[in-house]
Amino acid sequence: MIHEPSIRQWFSLFKEDNPLVEVRVLGSGKKTFSGYFEDVDSLINAIRPYDGFGIYATINAIKQSCWGRSQTNQMMQSPKSTTSDTDIDYRTTLLIDIDPKRPSDTNASDDEVRGAYALAAQVYRFLDSQGFEKPVVAFSANGYHLLYKIYLANTVENANLVRDLLLALDMLFSNDTANIDTSVFNASRISKLIGTTSNKGVNTAERPQRISQFVKVPDEFKITDKAYLQKVAAMLPKPEQPSRQNGFTREDFDLDNFVNAHNIHIVKRGRFQGGEKLVLECCPFDPNHKAPDAALFKLDTGAIGFKCLHNSCQHYTWHDFRLHFDPTAYDRQFREEHRQKRVYNSQMVRQPIEPIKEDERGKIWLSMSDIKWVDPSQVVCIPSGITELDRKMMGFALGDVTILSGLSGSGKTTILDHFILNAVQRGFPTACFSGELQGFRFQSWLDQMAAGKSNVVAKQGFDNLYYAPKAVSEKINAWLDGKFWLYNNDYGEQWGLLFEKIKEVVSEKGVKFVLIDNLMALDLDEQIGSSNERETRLIKDLKTFAKKESIHILLVCHPRKEQSFQLLRKESIAGTANLTNLCDNLLISHRVGNDFERRARDFFGSAKVLEMMDYDVVVEIAKNRSMGIVDTLIGLFYERESRRIKNEKAENIIYGWDDAPTIYQEEEFDDLPL
Repeated sequence: MIHEPSIRQWFSLFKEDNPLVEVRVLGSGKKTFSGYFEDVDSLINAIRPYDGFGIYATINAIKQSCWGRSQTNQMMQSPKSTTSDTDIDYRTTLLIDIDPKRPSDTNASDDEVRGAYALAAQVYRFLDSQGFEKPVVAFSANGYHLLYKIYLANTVENANLVRDLLLALDMLFSNDTANIDTSVFNASRISKLIGTTSNKGVNTAERPQRISQFVKVPDEFKITDKAYLQKVAAMLPKPEQPSRQNGFTREDFDLDNFVNAHNIHIVKRGRFQGGEKLVLECCPFDPNHKAPDAALFKLDTGAIGFKCLHNSCQHYTWHDFRLHFDPTAYDRQFREEHRQKRVYNSQMVRQPIEPIKEDERGKIWLSMSDIKWVDPSQVVCIPSGITELDRKMMGFALGDVTILSGLSGSGKTTILDHFILNAVQRGFPTACFSGELQGFRFQSWLDQMAAGKSNVVAKQGFDNLYYAPKAVSEKINAWLDGKFWLYNNDYGEQWGLLFEKIKEVVSEKGVKFVLIDNLMALDLDEQIGSSNERETRLIKDLKTFAKKESIHILLVCHPRKEQSFQLLRKESIAGTANLTNLCDNLLISHRVGNDFERRARDFFGSAKVLEMMDYDVVVEIAKNRSMGIVDTLIGLFYERESRRIKNEKAENIIYGWDDAPTIYQEEEFDDLPL
C-alpha cells in the first residue's frame, strides 16, 4: 500500500529546488530496480507495481547529467549505473536515522518502536537546544527519521563532518533499545520514501508491516547553518598526543585507573559505535545532575570525552573533568583556563572584597601599607556574555561605570537586552530604566531574546516579525521575577526622583547591575547649573554610588546628530566631555555594512575592517580604564528570529527559564507524537 499524499508531500519538501531523484526498489531475491524522475506524478505511477517492496529515494541533489541514464522515467531491474557519491551535486538533507534494536530481517514490535521514539525525542530536543532549525520528523515504519535541511558542497570534508556528527550523536544517545545509524553519512544515501510500506520481514500481529508517514513538519523548513553541524561534530573526542602540557607519557592514559584512583562512581557501562560509554552516578560539576545525564566516553582510538547534557554544564569538557579530580593535571595555562571557566560560568554571585575600615571613612591621607592588597584576578565582574569583551576587560567590574553609545540602528537595545539576560543568568540581580520603550514593548523584546529561535513564532503577514508566545513569555517572566526590575515610567523621568528609586532598588532588592537607557530621556531640569554642569554632576554621582554600593552602572548616551555621516568616536558623543572622561569603560556599537566599511577604514585600517565585515554587529571597546584597552573591535553575529547577538554563528544560549531537568528523561513530548 502506498499513500499518495505523503509521497507528494515528501517530493515538495525535499525535491522542490532539485527535482531530479532516483527511486530504488529493493525486491525479493536481492533484485534491485531503479528509476530517475523529475516530477512526482511520473514517480508515483512508476512505483505502483512495486507496492509491498522496500521503496527508497535519494535525499541529496543529483547532478543533472544523470538524467538520460537507461532508467530515466521508468523503473528498470539491475541497471548498469545507479547514483554514486560522485553523482551528487550538493547535500540538501541531513538524515538522522533512529532504529530500534531487533533481530535482523524483521519488522519492529510496538515496544521496539516506542524505544526508537524515546531516542528520537531525546535527539530532537538536544539538537534543538544546540540551535538547529526544526527538522521534518518521519516514522520510517520501524524507527524514526529526523531530516534537517542543509546546504553543503559535496566534498570529502563535509562527508567527514556528517560522519563525525552521527558518531557524536551515537556516542551521546544510543542505548540498549535503539541506536543512531552512523553509516548514513554518504552523499548518495537513499532513505525510505515516506508514504510507502516497510517489508523488512513477514507481516505478523507481533511484528506488522507498517506504512511510513510524516509525524511533524515545521511551518517553515529552514536551512541549518553548517556551523551548528560543526559544533555537534566537535563533541566527538579526538585522541590527545602525549605532551608535557597534558602530562601523558608514551604509554596511553588509563581511564579505568583514573576512575578507580579518584573513587568516581560509574553506574553503567555500554558500547557504542567505536567506543565505550561510562555513565556517571552524578555530574561532578552539579551533583543534582544524576545518572544517566553525565558520562565519560572512551573511544577505541584512545580519545577520551566527557559530557553532561544539562544546559548549565554543556561547556565542560574532559579537560575540565580531569582537572576537577586532579588539579595538578596539565600545565599552568590549562589549569588557569579551567579556573576561569568555573568562575565565569558560575551562577552564584561572588562576595565583593571588603575595603579596609579603620573608622567610617578611614584616614584622609593613606600610605601604601594602609591599603589592603586586592588580587586583580579576584575582582568581582559581571560577565557581559560577549566572550572577547569579557576576556579583554573581565566583564563589568563592580564599582565601575560604563557608557554605551552607537548610531541609530546600531543595535544598542539588543546589546542591552543581551547584557541583562547574561547578568541574570549569572546570578546578578539587575534593574533598568528605559526612557524610550513602553513596558510591554520592553518585555516583548526581552522575552524574544530569552526564548531563542526554537521558541518564538512568526507573526502571520509580516516579514521578520517574531515574538515569544504567551505560554513561553509567562515562563520567562516567572524566571525573571526576583532577579530583574524595570522602572515604571509613569512615575516620570526627573533625575532626582529616579536616582532615589535606583538607590532603593539597590538597597532593598540587592541589585548589582543598573542600566540607564538613556541620558537624553532623563529630565535634568530640576538640577542647578548649565547643561554640562548637570551632566558632569550626574556622572560623578553615578561613579560615587557605584563604588559605595559595589555595583556596576551602565549609561546609554546617544551621539550628536551630525555623527550619522561619519564613524562614531568618543568625542562625538552628545553631552559634556566629562561623561567619557570620567567613565571607566566606553563601548560603541557599530552596525556592519557599506557605511561602516567606508567610515572605519581610515581609522582602523583596511585589513581589520575587512575582517569585521564577516560579522553583523561590532562592539568597540573605545576605553577601558583598568586594563588600558582602547580601539578594540569585537565582531558578533545577529540572529533575527531571536534578536540575539552571538559570539559564534552556532552559539545557542539556553537561559535558566528553559533548563530542563534532564535531556535523557524518557517522556511523551507533545511536539513529537508517536
